[in-house]
Amino acid sequence: MAIKVRRSWSISSKLWIAMTLLILVVLGGLGLTITWLFGHFYLQQKLNSLQTDATEISERLVAIPSWGERLKLIETLKLTSGIQLVILDPKGNILVISGSSSLMPQVLQGGIDGHLGGIIGGLSRDLRPSDFFNDDYLAQVLSGKTISIEAQLGGGQAMLLAATPVGTKPVQEVVLLGSSPIPMHESISTFRWLIFYASLIAVFLATVISLFFARQVTRPLALMQRGATRMAKGDFLPIQGVSSKDEIGELAEALNSMGESLKNHMEWLSQEKNLLQGIVESISDAVVMLSFDGLILYANDSAKALWQENDIELQDRKTQIVNFLQTITLSENQGENYKTFALGTQILEVVMAPMAETEGIRGHVAVLRDVTASLRAEKARREFLASVTHELRTPLHLIQGYLEAIQDDMIPEHQQGEHIELVLEEAKRLARLVKDLQDINWLERGQSLQRVAIDLESFMSDIDQRFQGRALDLGLNLVVSKGSGELFADPDRLLQVFINLLDNAMGHTPSGKTVRVFLVEELNQVQFAIQDEGEGIPREALPYIFESFFRVSKARCRKDGGMGLGLAIVKQIVEAHGGTIKVESDMGRGTTFWITLPREAS
Repeated sequence: MAIKVRRSWSISSKLWIAMTLLILVVLGGLGLTITWLFGHFYLQQKLNSLQTDATEISERLVAIPSWGERLKLIETLKLTSGIQLVILDPKGNILVISGSSSLMPQVLQGGIDGHLGGIIGGLSRDLRPSDFFNDDYLAQVLSGKTISIEAQLGGGQAMLLAATPVGTKPVQEVVLLGSSPIPMHESISTFRWLIFYASLIAVFLATVISLFFARQVTRPLALMQRGATRMAKGDFLPIQGVSSKDEIGELAEALNSMGESLKNHMEWLSQEKNLLQGIVESISDAVVMLSFDGLILYANDSAKALWQENDIELQDRKTQIVNFLQTITLSENQGENYKTFALGTQILEVVMAPMAETEGIRGHVAVLRDVTASLRAEKARREFLASVTHELRTPLHLIQGYLEAIQDDMIPEHQQGEHIELVLEEAKRLARLVKDLQDINWLERGQSLQRVAIDLESFMSDIDQRFQGRALDLGLNLVVSKGSGELFADPDRLLQVFINLLDNAMGHTPSGKTVRVFLVEELNQVQFAIQDEGEGIPREALPYIFESFFRVSKARCRKDGGMGLGLAIVKQIVEAHGGTIKVESDMGRGTTFWITLPREAS
């Protein structure tokens, strides 16, 4: 099997070819442009000259009313060689032909009287200007126009024509001048060949010069390329042979400077190799290499994040970490190399390992693991279990106590109905607690929502109808704004959000005040707001109100049957829809919950 060897073009060859092609394109384009402009200019000049002559002859003929005098004038006219003069009547018939050329022999087609035979005759018939002058041209001249054109016949035959009317309103005759374009084309062709030969000579000279220039430019580059190859192999000898003071010379100096710098860095890297090897072997989470005198020799990104915030170093946190690590390194007890460390709100587990003495450097490698999340999760689990146990125990004790009292006839029969009502209320509270716990468990397990298109106008109307009765009972003003458009969401879960929030809002708003529900519609999302005029939420409680079993006022919530799960469920449902919820509150002025939901499911 044959192996193809791909040829690599040198930069010198590429530069020379590029410059040569550029010169060819420029000179070729320039030559074509010049010859085209010259031909166009020469043709226009010839036509203008014919038009001027025709106009002059017409003006002279108009001044002579007698045909005899006109014929004498035509006989005395001195036409330029190669130009024929033809006088036509308004119908296009030839009256007079004057002038001759070896390229255009002419004959008399006819005349108006016997005088024409003595002026023109005895010539062989050939093409003349009137052969190229058609009816369209005649019509233009008879309308009073003077024209100059290059007329064409079949077979590639052409002639330069200029025609102008004699007299006006009506036109008496038409003066027609014709000239063969062959001499003009021969002149243009000669000029083009001169341009072509001059361009060939210019291209040859430019190619030689560009080749020389390309080699002069690429020679220093070749020297620098060989020098860079040596540096890549570890040979940092300076590049020699580049003496220019231009950018190439500066590049050679920069490469020599880089080589010296690389040499120094290679020596430094050989010292750092063993240090980095210890880090690579023991890397876990945040890794810090500490020298014997307490200097940080290396820290990975996770470690830097412990004492940096938005790329700004927090010196106090860094000092705390260094001091703690030093206390471990100074301990002689090898069993104390594993400790926990509190850094603000973070809890860190620290593992220390001594670093072998290498080239005079001695220290320790510390691995710091953030266990805050796991500890908080464990604490939250314990608190959750304690809260659930407490919430279950209280109503169960009440139910058990009342039922035992009824069973033992400790409660008179006429009061048993009242106590049974209390037992039923506690049972209902237990049922609500169990349902809330089921909802939280359902949402945390990431169960899919039953999303459908919800008409916002109907949804807001339903909210209004559901809560107006309770608002009247409480003496509140409930204002629910109307919506429009659609929202893609789970209608049951979304209704649960409004029920929880409106129950809270009405329960904390005094009689005579107003509770408002309104929405702000945007192109891709909808914002709902539930606003009350109640006592408000303390600023210090705002960060915790969405946590399970959190109560702003435990006595009030216990009395009203609240267990601190409603807002936690609301947040879970909103986030399950891909939305967000936030709260704004001022003590004594009320609270507003803002819910933002996307119109379409993400």
